[in-house]
Amino acid sequence: MMRTISFISLILFLAAAPFLYFGFGATLWSLLWSIDVQDFRWISFGIGSLVFIPTFFFAKRFLNTPWEYFATFEHELAHMLVGFLFLKVPVSFKVTAHKGGEIQQVGFGTTGETWITLAPYFLPTLPLALIAVGFFVEIDDSYFFGALGWLTVFHIVTNWSESSFRQPDLQKAGIARTILIVPLMNLVFQGSILAFVGAGTDGFIEFLKAGAIDSWEAARLFGGFVVETVSAFI
Repeated sequence: MMRTISFISLILFLAAAPFLYFGFGATLWSLLWSIDVQDFRWISFGIGSLVFIPTFFFAKRFLNTPWEYFATFEHELAHMLVGFLFLKVPVSFKVTAHKGGEIQQVGFGTTGETWITLAPYFLPTLPLALIAVGFFVEIDDSYFFGALGWLTVFHIVTNWSESSFRQPDLQKAGIARTILIVPLMNLVFQGSILAFVGAGTDGFIEFLKAGAIDSWEAARLFGGFVVETVSAFI
């Protein structure tokens, strides 16, 4: 039953992907135009993002082993967290600095396999962990948003460095699913992070809500157009 539900939900998601691209793309575009560059939140986020650059080169040169270990840990953590959504229980969690990592999960066969496989390439686990704190504690601190900027760029850089179709995860998921899912989910999650920077938890929720509404409206208009076109030939 779970496997069937998972398969159907994946098919529906892939069918809805063009409308989701449009809806969340339009919402993100509006958000970008509303950025106040004088707001300390955006300034702190930008500084944190820029600080990542020298940190990256320093770490790769002098602290390569702990850096690679940290990157691999985030990668495997994303697999595990998305696995929980599909009721997968981790039975082993292996992380190394230079030989990759591996997590073994059991439960309900291959349910959610595509999402679990692609999770590290779209789920910014550490930035979202910081944002989760913001849902429980009122935070207006420059260091917090600086850290959020740093971790967001960390995820993007490590994501791109791993995004080769020679990567086993991407081969396993397949090129078509990867191309449809990974950019779209990055649009959703990266957009929600920016919305949080702009307006806190309210902005985070509003971005997801507005993106969903715009996506539904695009699908509705397209459906109406198809019906009218078909009716014209009947």
